[in-house]
Amino acid sequence: MRRPSLALLFSFSCTLIPFVASVFADEAYRIDYHHLLLGSPQRNTTFFHRPSATSKASLLYTLSEKLVLGAVNPKDGAVVWRQWLKEGQKEDYDKGYLKALDGEDIVVSAVGDTVNAWDAADGKLVWAWASEGAIRGLEVIGIEGAKGDVIVATEFAGKNIVTRLEASSGNVVWFTTVASGDTPVAVSASSTNIYFLSLHTPPLLGLNPRFTTLDVVTGKQTAQANLNAEGVTTSKDSFLYIGANAAAPILVWTDQAFKHLKINVIGGKHITSVNIVNKENEDIQSITVHAPRTTTAQPHFLVHYQTAVSHWAEVYHVDIASGSAKKAYDLPRIGGFGTFSASTIDAKVYFTRNTESEVSLTSSASHGVLSRWPIQPKSNAASARLAEIAHAVSEVVSKGGSSFSVRSALTFSNGNWELVRNSDPLWIRPESLAGVIAAAWADIPAEEHLAKELAVESHNNVLSAYIHRVKRHTRDLKHFLAWVQKIPSRIVGSFTGDSSATQDATLQPDGFGFRKIVIVATEKGRVMAIDAGAQGAIFWGIDVANVPVGAKWNVTSIEVENDRATILVAGEEPIVLEIMTGKTVPLGVTDNLEPGRSLFSVPACSRSIQCFIAIQTDGTPDPVPAGVISKSTTVVTRRPSGDVVGWTYSDGLDPSFAWEFSPQPGETIQSLITRPGHDPVASIGRALGDRNVLYKYLSQNLILITAVSVAASTVSIYLLDSITGQILYTTSHSGVDTSKPIPATFAENWFAYSFFSDPSLPFSALANTSSSLPKANQLIITELYESSLINDRGPLGSATNSSSLTLLPLPHALSAAYIIPAQISHLTTTSTLQGITPRAILATVPSLSALISIPLPFLSPRRPVGRDATPAEQEEGLFRYLPQLDFNPQWTISHMREVIGLQGVMSCPTKMESTSAVVAWGEVDFFGTRVSPIGAFDTLGRGFSRLQLVGTVLALGVGTAVLGPMVKRKQINAMWTA
Repeated sequence: MRRPSLALLFSFSCTLIPFVASVFADEAYRIDYHHLLLGSPQRNTTFFHRPSATSKASLLYTLSEKLVLGAVNPKDGAVVWRQWLKEGQKEDYDKGYLKALDGEDIVVSAVGDTVNAWDAADGKLVWAWASEGAIRGLEVIGIEGAKGDVIVATEFAGKNIVTRLEASSGNVVWFTTVASGDTPVAVSASSTNIYFLSLHTPPLLGLNPRFTTLDVVTGKQTAQANLNAEGVTTSKDSFLYIGANAAAPILVWTDQAFKHLKINVIGGKHITSVNIVNKENEDIQSITVHAPRTTTAQPHFLVHYQTAVSHWAEVYHVDIASGSAKKAYDLPRIGGFGTFSASTIDAKVYFTRNTESEVSLTSSASHGVLSRWPIQPKSNAASARLAEIAHAVSEVVSKGGSSFSVRSALTFSNGNWELVRNSDPLWIRPESLAGVIAAAWADIPAEEHLAKELAVESHNNVLSAYIHRVKRHTRDLKHFLAWVQKIPSRIVGSFTGDSSATQDATLQPDGFGFRKIVIVATEKGRVMAIDAGAQGAIFWGIDVANVPVGAKWNVTSIEVENDRATILVAGEEPIVLEIMTGKTVPLGVTDNLEPGRSLFSVPACSRSIQCFIAIQTDGTPDPVPAGVISKSTTVVTRRPSGDVVGWTYSDGLDPSFAWEFSPQPGETIQSLITRPGHDPVASIGRALGDRNVLYKYLSQNLILITAVSVAASTVSIYLLDSITGQILYTTSHSGVDTSKPIPATFAENWFAYSFFSDPSLPFSALANTSSSLPKANQLIITELYESSLINDRGPLGSATNSSSLTLLPLPHALSAAYIIPAQISHLTTTSTLQGITPRAILATVPSLSALISIPLPFLSPRRPVGRDATPAEQEEGLFRYLPQLDFNPQWTISHMREVIGLQGVMSCPTKMESTSAVVAWGEVDFFGTRVSPIGAFDTLGRGFSRLQLVGTVLALGVGTAVLGPMVKRKQINAMWTA
């Protein structure tokens, strides 16, 4: 709690500098980077489509797993437009639907209970239609001589409703109730009828599919047919394929043993049963059906079989008259993973086969390969192992005769998305970066590697050290030629201000500390390293965990030490990776970790080792070996009930119970926050405008706890000392919407948090109104001081030492509340090397799709209330308090970029005291930038003309050389004439 006194002059002078957080025009898109992502594309909602009938080129559309609807330019992979459809939707809704109709200039999406039509070219909303219940099916139909319409199946209050909407306006044409009491599955359509597929339960039998046929013009029910699926259908997922918008839409399913394939032409009762031929007797992992979705195409489809080591396919033709399907030919078995996709040119159907090594094109009419292109996808080179191709969509173009061109958009199991044209990989989108759940900064370990080399030389004899140094210098010579070749470009770049010209292509630290590594872990079990100094380039990625479909990887944190990153996973062993290569480092100290137990890292006595303590299911930490951690180390854990418990490792190896904190009855702890690991304090006091000092309440042992009561709609804030468990400060707020985020951040001697609730009494008093104000988002900040008196150190006075085992003096707290215009989902603070630069609060604002930086002086609780600031307070940087705090557009550090789905932000210091490096991540996007809360006072801006400076110096030199003799001659003549 005591720090040596530091000079207060700099902290006072900083108040005279205008606080800015704006991004200058010449810095935008240069110091920041943005991975504008969509998420991993879904199989049934990804396709090529022409945005208008007159368009000659197609766009690539997808509704991703993150429910981001977007259009991508197939030429370069750039996002043309996107819309995030998840906001306001329930988690238990389906993954959404996306349909398009040939010749129409709209695409139609359905998520939750809303159907939206979007302009296919620019993504603008054309119309929206909201249903009373959840949407269970979506289809678009084309009617001869008229524009296409939209068919929607919804479920509400146990009733199934089918509605037809005008594609141009969204107006309801008709609606009807069908198959009430059945489980809805999908809606399908042909050129003449609409079919509603549901699952019903006949007496003494399992679930069986039922088709209800509706007239496409009137919506009246014309027929109903039940299919005997022999009890193998238990849900919508039981069906392999549900066709729609085809000349003969089909329904395909199989038995659980993958022995028989069942095919039904929708609208008829006949079921074609086919024996699955598996000559190698390999276990079939999946069966996928591919068929065209246009009424003018031939009724042909392909069945793809995938095993662990190989795959093959069968092509079937449908006889519309008899309602049966017959196998036409087989496509040979090929080792490894692969995928197929169906495309059409007029009425002809083509199947494209994509494997890890080649692309081949086959017509549905014959088994002969029309074209074949060998290929090695780029994405495989960026992974530690070959990525499996999960699914693909293709577009086939005929060049006349027997010549074809194919564009295939491949989705890999790790989430990445790649487009291949014939044999040329054109681009790859790192969609595996969507869904980041943890991140950590890491320094490029080049300097540490040199330090290790020097340490080896210092511990050897003179001759061995000399030989080692000669070998080291010889190895360095291999980079000499490349270094010499880049001298001209570096010289030119230093004059023009082009940082890319002066930056080393290899991963080497720069002199400003801007080039760092960000280690991220995604919810799908993938770990990646991002170069923050090279526009966010991903230089390695590796899949380290097998996460089941629909689940999320439960990473608790990422710890970085020296040249290694440790990923801590709840209930699992930690995973250690080399920062520079991503290679896994064996770690055998936590063998047989029991399920339900977690690990976390604690500071060790030696920097050469990492100490992990296992936490039992009841919240008790395990013993540690002697000498690993320092004595009197305190560990804070959580019990299953949510209570916070403190444990002390003192003389023995076993932890001893120290204290326990339980919130008020009815409250549950939502978050527990400590000060950042790097949180330097440049001054122990705050210099006032009248030259007096308020001393800060500083302690590294403080814990900020947020607890909520759902029943009472309250949030409580507790400030605890982690050594004694003493409550140092507490406050509570009522009328809080506990279903919304309540983020908080804690640094130095202050903390801030935000929530959505009724405005507090002071707001009503300042508004001079007796009527209650509407609910609003609030931002609260509290500063802690040792005393309420100036120049006073509190009860401890000038004592140099104090004991944490005794009750501590309570801090003097000053708080201020502000009404803010939008909800904040996450809070953190900037961080600099010495802590001299005034801080700013970094906040993510989902409704604005932005990341903002709020200068801390704007939130100061010492702003005068009800009066203007005095001259002394103005010198300190204070001004009149107003309860409303608008977000200044200059605070938006993401400027014109639209960053969506952000859930976490972190900053780290650079070698420049004025600047912090910042990254933000979350469910969708990844964004990085640099922030200077009071301006970059220690670096030259891009607008500084180095060429003009050199020219000025040269001009002065020439002028001095020319005028020097003239002045000297004049002085000599003046002496003679004197």
